Amino acid sequence: MGVAVKITFRPTSRQVLGRALFIAALACAVALLPAVAYMSATGRWHPAVLSGIGLAVVALAVLVALRGARRVGVVLDRSGVHPIAGRPDRYARWTRITDIRAERRGGRTVPVVYLHDPAQPPWRLRAPYSGRALAADDELDMKIFVMRSLWESYKGGEAPRGDPRSLLRGDLESFEHECEPGPGMRLPIVTRS
Repeated sequence: MGVAVKITFRPTSRQVLGRALFIAALACAVALLPAVAYMSATGRWHPAVLSGIGLAVVALAVLVALRGARRVGVVLDRSGVHPIAGRPDRYARWTRITDIRAERRGGRTVPVVYLHDPAQPPWRLRAPYSGRALAADDELDMKIFVMRSLWESYKGGEAPRGDPRSLLRGDLESFEHECEPGPGMRLPIVTRS
């Protein structure tokens, strides 16, 4: 008998902070530009007004980033891959998946799910991902390894033996799965320090 599985991948707190800083920088530029232009045209500077606008914009940017991060991500369960929110029609059963790969898109590395149906475009997951600076996720390789391991285990229609969440802890022995590497398939070697 298999174990009920539900693993959720969302942006990391560092990625949410990076997104908040990016949104805050853009919003501050947009909000402060007219205020600075007005003050320079009139010759009267009000530092308290500029500080207030800046603080309000930063607080709003943090709230927007936190709210957005709660709706981005995927859930892996015994039936397949589901988005946390958004398109409810975007769902992939383990038995309908052809491959799960890490691909580079712009400045990010994202997992991409390929389906058996050639009419369906590849599904580029919005989380987990890894990018530059604060968008980096040091555990992206482990997360993709977990996704591939679950897919390899469930694609035959049978539940794996053991707890798949043990893969996230780096305990590879407690999760027995039938994962025979196919041609060109390389599974990462996991080391914990």
